[in-house]
Amino acid sequence: MKKLFLIPTAVLFSFCSTNKEAMKKEEDNKTVIKTTSLCPSDGVCTTEILKNKSLVIKTDEFGSIYTQTIDSETTSVIVYQYNRTVKGDLQDAGYREELIFEINNNDTELNLTNKELQQTKMYFGRFCFCRGQTGYYKVEEGKLNLNKVNNTINLNLDFTITKVPQIIKTITTSIN
Repeated sequence: MKKLFLIPTAVLFSFCSTNKEAMKKEEDNKTVIKTTSLCPSDGVCTTEILKNKSLVIKTDEFGSIYTQTIDSETTSVIVYQYNRTVKGDLQDAGYREELIFEINNNDTELNLTNKELQQTKMYFGRFCFCRGQTGYYKVEEGKLNLNKVNNTINLNLDFTITKVPQIIKTITTSIN
């Protein structure tokens, strides 16, 4: 009887190996920076750059917006996230805000205001147990100042979303 149990278990574990080369390639194209400036004290903020990726905005069958990234030699995607720390074992207590946008790899400076922000496909995401107030929303009000010096990207953004409440309204960070 034990032998019958071991055979399916061995087969199951044989499928669990990860392609280490694919994982390494993914890590090479991704830089994650833990951001402390202007982050609420009840959570953690991170900035991530997905090098040589392009942002694709899609809509599902219910009309909700979602994002995907695809390979691109000319652009990279920046993702800023605020994750509220959940206390205890509370279900549905998670809260996350996300700002995602695309930059041209050759740009050394960007100064965009209001509707110009859509040149970067900028979206704000709010994810929580907040009925009717979660998902991605276009960012059309704000001011973005971004510059690249050597291999460092300095980002300053003030923005407002009128469709849903937001906690993060200002982002100041540097990405190496």
